[in-house]
Amino acid sequence: MSAVTATIPEDVMKTVQAKPTLREEGVKLGFRLTLPAQILVLFIAVFPLLMQLYISLTDWSPLSGLGWWSAWSLWNNFANYTDLAADARFWSALKRTAIVMIVCVPAEFLLGLALATLFADEFPGKRIFYSILLMPMMVVPAVAGYMFFMLFQSGGPVNDI
Repeated sequence: MSAVTATIPEDVMKTVQAKPTLREEGVKLGFRLTLPAQILVLFIAVFPLLMQLYISLTDWSPLSGLGWWSAWSLWNNFANYTDLAADARFWSALKRTAIVMIVCVPAEFLLGLALATLFADEFPGKRIFYSILLMPMMVVPAVAGYMFFMLFQSGGPVNDI
């Protein structure tokens, strides 16, 4: 018995692509819906970061009379960074910042976690303690508003100039 192989001409065969799944469509839709926010982040965060990196490689100053886009004429390569690396005050400040970060961040995290765990359960006086903890959030904006009220009065320090 011999096997017979059928050959189909190329023009008759079609390539059929599978339709995208609902998940793939959802990913594409999600990307399209978040695109305006991503563009906003690009202009709010990434552009200023790149601009400051560019300016840090120059001797440009806002008082130089040039716009930041013309700072390339004051290019100094990495002189600002070598000056920074040679400054003892920078290393002292970096050391203090690292110590504060190593001590304060875990302490604040643990304190916040402990308070969240405490307030997750019901106990007598929970509302009073909750009010005491939220008081600084209410007082700071009120004090700031009162300070601006006092500063901008007709006889206040700002308008009295």
